[in-house]
Amino acid sequence: MARRAPAAVRAAPRRRGGAGNVPEIDGVSAGTAREIRCYERSRLWPGAVARALAGWKRAVHRPVTDLLQDALSAGCPCCDPLEHRDVLARALQGLGRTARRELQAQVSAWDDVFRRRTHPDPQKPAEWPWWRRRA
Repeated sequence: MARRAPAAVRAAPRRRGGAGNVPEIDGVSAGTAREIRCYERSRLWPGAVARALAGWKRAVHRPVTDLLQDALSAGCPCCDPLEHRDVLARALQGLGRTARRELQAQVSAWDDVFRRRTHPDPQKPAEWPWWRRRA
C-alpha cells in the first residue's frame, strides 16, 4: 500500500474537525483572532464572539420597540436580543489590551447606533449594564 512521505504530510494544510464552521471576525488582526479563539475555548464556545458581534449588529437595526419588548419578554437568554451585547462585554473583559482595543473598535460602532436610537431609562436598576438601562 502506498503512503505519503512524511515531508508531504507536514506540508499539507491541517484539517480541523469537530467544531464545524466557526465564523471569523472581519477587520481584526491574526493575533487578535487567535486570542479570541483561545478565550472562546476556555470561557465561552467556538464562534461565540463572531456570532455575538453579528447578532448585535442585527439587533441595533431592529425597530426599537420590538427590540426592547423582546428583551423584556425573553424567557431565556437565547431569545434576548441584548444577550449578544452581554457576550461581547464578557469577551472584552477577558481579552488582552491589544485584542480588546481591536474588538472594542468594532463593538463601539454598533453601541453608538444603539445609543442614538434609544434613551436612558432612570427606572432601571443602576447595577445593570448601560445597554440594559435604555428605553
